[in-house]
Amino acid sequence: MLFGILASGFVLSGFVMKHLVQNSIQTTETLNSDYTKSSPVAFVPLMSSSGAHGDRVIPYNHKLQLAVSFTMPESEYNHKLGVFQVRVQFLSANGIVTASSSYPCMLRFKRGPIRVIETFLRSAPLIAGLQSETQVLDIKMSDHIEGLRPTACLKVILEQRAEFQSVAGIPQIYAGSLVIQSEIPQLRRFVWYWRRTIFVWTSIMSFLTELVFILAFFRPITVPKGRPNIGLKS
Repeated sequence: MLFGILASGFVLSGFVMKHLVQNSIQTTETLNSDYTKSSPVAFVPLMSSSGAHGDRVIPYNHKLQLAVSFTMPESEYNHKLGVFQVRVQFLSANGIVTASSSYPCMLRFKRGPIRVIETFLRSAPLIAGLQSETQVLDIKMSDHIEGLRPTACLKVILEQRAEFQSVAGIPQIYAGSLVIQSEIPQLRRFVWYWRRTIFVWTSIMSFLTELVFILAFFRPITVPKGRPNIGLKS
């Protein structure tokens, strides 16, 4: 009976820890922008379209950090284009924008003579195809705290400057990616670091509580009274 109570204590502790312990989310998604539009858009789905609570990817109250990365050719077009805007929108399951963040970016500037010298020094690897004339832009967006309404999809938009009215203001991009990383709240982080200790102590407390309850309310069954001794008459 004691082994059964101890096993139930471990089961109950495991059930409690399953709902208390949360892991941080870290994933990298490829951005496939639609360049048929004046502002190219890339969608990154995070959950199914049903929007069920069990399909939630980012837990509630987690701080979300986004990093957008673009691999761009060092072409004359991109250098002359200058600044463009990258906007990330958080969409719910029904398409409502719950949050938005934007960041301006551009290729790192290099003077003409410096670019000519770099091209001359790297001519052999460039001709052999071992290197390419590209720049990688890493854009860290502002933090976002996940609310009660779960985020179903992320929408990444490339926006042109106000003076451009056509696709001529859109940068040339080889590839893009989006890194999603969540940060566990402070209390949940404490539970994560001490999860094994909390699990053991919760199991022991559950065992002692069940044992006291059984001894208090089921004592006649668990500890039966001894039979009275009957003396033998001579």
